[in-house]
Parts: sequence; structure tokens; C-alpha cells
Amino acid sequence: MLRQEKGYRQLFLAGLVNGIGDRFSQVASLSLILTLTGSGMAVGITFAVRLIPSLVFGPLGGMLADRFSRKKIMVLSDLIRAFVALSFLFVHDASDVWVIYVSSFLLSAGEAIYAPTRTSSIPILVPKERLLAVNGLEEHMVGLVLILGSITGGVVAAFLGTAFSFIVNAASFVLSAVLLGSIVFPAPHAQTKVKHDTDLECVSQTQSTRKELRAVWKSSRFVRAMIVGFTLWPIGYGVFNILLSVYAVQVYDQGDLGIGLMYGALGIGMVIGSSWTSRFMDKMKLAVVSGFILEGVLHMGMSQVPNFGLTILLLLISAIGSSIANACNHTLLMHAVPAHFQGRFFGLMSAMHNTFMGITMLSTGFLLEVMSPRVLGFFGGLVITAVSIGIAIIVLQDKSHPDCKNIEMFKIV
Repeated sequence: MLRQEKGYRQLFLAGLVNGIGDRFSQVASLSLILTLTGSGMAVGITFAVRLIPSLVFGPLGGMLADRFSRKKIMVLSDLIRAFVALSFLFVHDASDVWVIYVSSFLLSAGEAIYAPTRTSSIPILVPKERLLAVNGLEEHMVGLVLILGSITGGVVAAFLGTAFSFIVNAASFVLSAVLLGSIVFPAPHAQTKVKHDTDLECVSQTQSTRKELRAVWKSSRFVRAMIVGFTLWPIGYGVFNILLSVYAVQVYDQGDLGIGLMYGALGIGMVIGSSWTSRFMDKMKLAVVSGFILEGVLHMGMSQVPNFGLTILLLLISAIGSSIANACNHTLLMHAVPAHFQGRFFGLMSAMHNTFMGITMLSTGFLLEVMSPRVLGFFGGLVITAVSIGIAIIVLQDKSHPDCKNIEMFKIV
């Protein structure tokens, strides 16, 4: 696939480099915050400010992508973020932590503009019949980013210092910009530009979105259950995302390397899970609910186990389950939601998911000041499990949305 689609290959490589650099920075910044402040609340604030920009800048990025050159938007976003990434070098003590908050917000704002622009570039660069294969490759890339970026990032931060990690992140943005600049996009479609030239069209688009969303909501129990899931699952995942670094640094005293190993276990689990997805082709609904239930149960287990090695093992297994569940879930939703509404639908789901995730992360940061990480971890896993069981009862009774068969799986060649 990467050999055949040269334009997408550059986009893929840019995403891989960009993602690895971001993981270097994330591991280093989390470690730096915990080292300087020892505060779980500070970690919660950092994660929250990384999610909030998507609410405002995500829609803006989609609008800009429809009006202007996608390549220029992505290149400019990367170059600006390269300078912002270097600002972390000015953090020396607890009084400088505000720099991490502001810089994290700006980096996330750039990502919120970059991400929809990148996603909307894929259908332009890739033939329609290969979109499913490429989207599978995109999921695989996330796992590789977690493995290469987090494990390597933890090692680099532990042995070469956090400053080196921040420099690597800045350099990754520059390299990504170079790769993106080499992509040759087809000529822009004039029709797309005209569509957004008047306020009347904007009003029409808003009304159309509401109408389509109501229709999708009524289409099946499965879709309604997944919309509810996108709203409630972030409560558990928000807790888990904060505790990942807290477990490594404060509970098990593993430092930078521990954070990297935990994120690396997530990535390995995702890669393994994505390679097993084809086995559940005719049992996708069951795979969705089973995978999420397994993940919730294992998160409860992780909160109580006595050693770091067992935590890593449970984390890896939970990632396998969630990877299979997410792949099957996205596939079913892509078949349930009309093609012309998928962009807006998944955009709305992402905004809703990130909103609740940000609120939960911020709340978890405050709660860590008065509660044990293990208690919070058990609660987060319990929420994921309870929501998943409730959704399973609804989904497995739904006969209006059969599992999809004969879907082409992706291969990396």
C-alpha cells in the first residue's frame, strides 16, 4: 500500500514522525511536572488543556481545510509547533509549570487544526476502493507511535534528560513539514470552495447536520448505544489516562522509563489487537462489547496488583481487547452512518468524547490530592465495565444492524 500510494506514503511518514516526537514530549513533560510538583492535579491540568482546544480549533481546522491549501495548512501548523515545542526548555522549577500549560494548549490547538486537515487529505490522495485499507493502516500507525515514541521517549528522557526529548519533538515537526511539503495534491475542486462562500450555505449546513444526526440516532439501537458510549466511556478513560503516569512514577517509583514502558505496552497491545481483528469479522458486535468489558475489568485489576510487571501485563492485554473493540466499532459505525455524514458524525463524537475526557482528567487531578490512585483506578475501571455491560444488553438485542462480512483487511507492504 505504501509503495503504491506515494502521496499517502509521505502523509503516513509525516504522521509517524510527528506522533513519535509528540510522545517524546509527552513522556518528558509528564515526568517533569511530577518531578517538580509531585502533584497529580498538575498532571490533570496538563491533560485537560491538551483536550480543550479540539472543541474550538477542530471545527476551525475543518473549515480551513475546505477553503485553503491543505498542504500549506499542515506545513504551517508543523513549523509553528516546532517553535512552541522548544518553549518547554524554559521550565526549570515549580514556578515555571505555567509554561507547560500554555505550551501544551498551543501544541494541542495546532494539532486540532492539523488533524482534520490531514484526515480530509486521505480521500484526495487515495482511491476510494483503498480507503478502508488505509484507515486500517492509520490504526496500526497509532500502535507503532506508542511503541516507538513512548518506550524510546522514556529511555531518552531517563538517560539523556527531558531537554533532549523536547528538542527531538521540535525536530520531528520540522521533518514532518519537509515530508508534507513534498506531497503533490490534485488540483482543488472549485465546487468545494463555492459551497462555503455564503452565510446561507453555512445555515443550510447546520440545519442539515441536525437533521442527519436525528436520522442517525433513530436508525438503530447500535448507533444510539455507541453515542451513549462516546459520552460515558470518557469518564473511565479520563481517570486511566491520568493514572498511567502516576502509577509509573508515584505508585511503583519507575520514573521516566516506567512511563515509557506503560505507553509502550499500550502500543504493543494495539498492534497485536489490530492483527487479530479479522478473526471477529462475523462477530463484530460481540467483539465490541466483550473488548470494552475486558478492558474495564483489567483496569480494575491494574489498580490493585502489587507489582509493576503484572501491571504492564494487564495493560497489554487490555489494549488488545480495546484495539479489537475499537476497530470493529468504527467499522460498524462506518456502515451504519451515511457516507456523506460520516465526517460530521465522527467529528461530533470526537468533540463530545474530548469534552468529557478533559473534564474527567481535570477532576481526577483534583481528586488525587485527597484520594489514593488505586481507589480512583478501581472506580475508573468500574465505570468502563458498567457502561460496557449496559451497552452489551442493548447492542446484542439489536437485529437491525447485522455484522459486516467480506470487508477487506489491510496489509503493510
